[in-house]
Amino acid sequence: MTRRDPISQGTAAAAGPHPDRTRGPADDGDWDRRRREILEAAAKVFFRHGFERGTTKEIAALAGLTQSGIYHYVGSKHDLLVEIARQVDRDFSASTAAAFRASADPVAQLRDVIYAFTAVLARNRYSYAVYWKEYRTFPAEVARAVAADQRTFIEQTTQLVERAQEAGALPADQPTEIITNGLLGMLAWMYMWFEPDGPHTPDSIGRAFIALIGLPAAPPSPALEPPVRRGSS
Repeated sequence: MTRRDPISQGTAAAAGPHPDRTRGPADDGDWDRRRREILEAAAKVFFRHGFERGTTKEIAALAGLTQSGIYHYVGSKHDLLVEIARQVDRDFSASTAAAFRASADPVAQLRDVIYAFTAVLARNRYSYAVYWKEYRTFPAEVARAVAADQRTFIEQTTQLVERAQEAGALPADQPTEIITNGLLGMLAWMYMWFEPDGPHTPDSIGRAFIALIGLPAAPPSPALEPPVRRGSS
């Protein structure tokens, strides 16, 4: 049976690398970059062929490594899926948290949440798709951790939408829950049609979504980190 790594207290984002795959601080950047490249390759293979049919041989070829190299950096095929879930959770949590902190104004906050979400989804398009497709196969500890982060984000966004309604930026006569679910559904569905090499950038998509819900136009807050704003690593 495949090993399932437990997550300690906290969120999936708090879990570090597998204990027998540690490294010194000098090579942290290269190690993390290589792991992300492997996870992105795994996400593409799982997206195209499904988790059951995708193989570590295909992943290794796409990542430019041997199969033993995949195990060295991440682990088994099941470990790859778990780490994809953790990466998606970690990236979305960090990016949206930065957006919530960027301003005290609810309209500016909501704009930044939209910009942050579109940017991080563009960066994690394949991982995000696999995350939702294989959600029910995650180990219980991972599923609980990422579900807790999802609930927190939905609650924060609901409160933000309510504040934007009170400020007159969104229809005050419509249910907050419906507006929130409509907004999040619009953002989440982007992975189905976004093309990295297409004519639309994450920022341009964010601007279109902002216009669609009737918020005043403005660029992303300077407080958002450039990688978040561009949707690139």
